[in-house]
Amino acid sequence: MKRLIAQVATAAIFALAVSAAHAARKMSIGDYSSEVRTRVVAKMREALSANGGVAEVSGTVTFAGWGCFFLQRDDDGLKVFCAGKLPSVGDVVTVEGSSSLEGGRVVLVAKKWKKTSTAPLPAARPVLRDELVESSGDGGVNWLRVALAGRVIGETENGFAVSVDGVPVNVVARELPEFLSDAGVTHPKVTVRGVAELLLDQASLIDGRGGVIGVKVDVSSPGDIAIVPDIEYLARRNGRLTMFALMGFAAILAAALAIFGLLLLRQRARLFKSRTIMEERRRMADDLHDTIEQHLAGAGIMMKLGRVKEAQDALVRAKRETRDVVWGLKNDDMMRLSPEDMLRKLAHDETAKGLCRVEVRPACLPQGLDAAQMRDLSLIVREAIGNALKHGGARKVAITSDPDGNGGWILRIANDGAPFDPTGVPGAAEGHFGLEGMRRRALRLGATVSFAPRKGWMVVELRGKKV
Repeated sequence: MKRLIAQVATAAIFALAVSAAHAARKMSIGDYSSEVRTRVVAKMREALSANGGVAEVSGTVTFAGWGCFFLQRDDDGLKVFCAGKLPSVGDVVTVEGSSSLEGGRVVLVAKKWKKTSTAPLPAARPVLRDELVESSGDGGVNWLRVALAGRVIGETENGFAVSVDGVPVNVVARELPEFLSDAGVTHPKVTVRGVAELLLDQASLIDGRGGVIGVKVDVSSPGDIAIVPDIEYLARRNGRLTMFALMGFAAILAAALAIFGLLLLRQRARLFKSRTIMEERRRMADDLHDTIEQHLAGAGIMMKLGRVKEAQDALVRAKRETRDVVWGLKNDDMMRLSPEDMLRKLAHDETAKGLCRVEVRPACLPQGLDAAQMRDLSLIVREAIGNALKHGGARKVAITSDPDGNGGWILRIANDGAPFDPTGVPGAAEGHFGLEGMRRRALRLGATVSFAPRKGWMVVELRGKKV
């Protein structure tokens, strides 16, 4: 095989010498280049065919894939192109084929091959930087099984690239070990065993020795790639692990905070609901104590004094107060309306009873009232309407509201019934709690209530601060 390479090199030198003899002829650059290339190719083909055109070689298969395989015997290596089935790594084969050239080196194009046995792979020859940058005349490490060490510098389409003392080497492998999954970031040091291919410049055609323009190592299995942990790699990998750990911790912490926040919101909702229920119970207790209980107590006193008529009136008022409380509880949906809409609905309901006509023109009423305050407001208005019907014989009620000029509000419930003097109306001492209940509810609204005749109308006026 070495003799064949020498013949090819000699033919190339002769072809160049012949072309130099014709260089003095006048011709274009294109014609000159074409003639020289034709003569060199012709002489190389002649040198290859001088061996009879057919060669038979044998050796151990060190790599097989991508339409070719490599043979090695002692310190000689050969690349064999094969169009059919390829042998397996470790097979000892005999190949018959024709010689050809690839990148300035003689290769074999197999016509047929035969397996004779199997053998352990040749020991990987350790290589250093200098053997990867220059090809010696005897072939050097080209197409031999080698072992090299370097740091991964990046991923490639069919493997990865490793730097061997500054020389980039493309490592080609069908399958990579798991630790190289993040090699593009962690850049580990590795050792690689595989078949070296040195791509040469064209000077190799002339003297068999030339500079290397590229290095490739073909790897048969992931086991031929091993990691060499070092501080730089561990720092990068631990940094990534720390980052992933921090991200995981942050995710767990965020989930825990979200759950805690949800539980806190639920607890606050339960607490708010509990407080609301307690406040509602206190309000109902106040209503029962301030009105119904007082009416019932007054009725009992009247009965002891033999004043049956007054006792009967007290029971009637207790019944009406009970109805008002029950009405407030049954109309919780109305308590969720705005004050204006609540008054409109109340006016509609009272008018629908047919006892009087209630007109409403609400404006500038307090906003943001809770359900209890809305209930107090509605009961004040209902009490005013009820008094107008029962005691004044009213046929028309007008509800209006206006600003008071100081940021507050005024609500007026006027009726066309008989006027009355609030100072002369029986109060709590006599068992009458209607006006007193209105005052208490107004107080819970932060307002005051007054009663006075005005221009033929009896007016209940409620004044409050801006809410």
